[in-house]
Amino acid sequence: MDQMIRRSQDFRPVFGWAKGYLKRANALNFTTSGLMVGGWDPLDARYAAWKGVRYPGKPILQQSGALFKSLSDLNGPENHIGFTRAEFGTSVEYAKFHQYGTSKMAKRQVVFEPPFFAKMLGMKTREHVVGNDIS
Repeated sequence: MDQMIRRSQDFRPVFGWAKGYLKRANALNFTTSGLMVGGWDPLDARYAAWKGVRYPGKPILQQSGALFKSLSDLNGPENHIGFTRAEFGTSVEYAKFHQYGTSKMAKRQVVFEPPFFAKMLGMKTREHVVGNDIS
């Protein structure tokens, strides 16, 4: 019981697992044009033509790669793992415009909770507290 009490006061291994899972889900969301969230609307024809000339071959939501990198590595200052709390996200200023859309731009969800993530996180938490390997 003492070991379980000790483990229940330090969830860093569980949060480390969560970070890795979210990094992979975020990268997959970008590389599949939002498939993880039901798919992103395509660019409107005028903007797609403009982007094709200035950024040939770049996929949707990627020009500089800053937003993709921020969400697929989760290493920025807004990401923190503590003993009993973790925070993951992006500080890329324009992420909110993609997330919620604007009057001139469709909503394209870049921050999301992957399917079954909460359930898996609960299972990993239980495994951690009882002393099982969570990898």
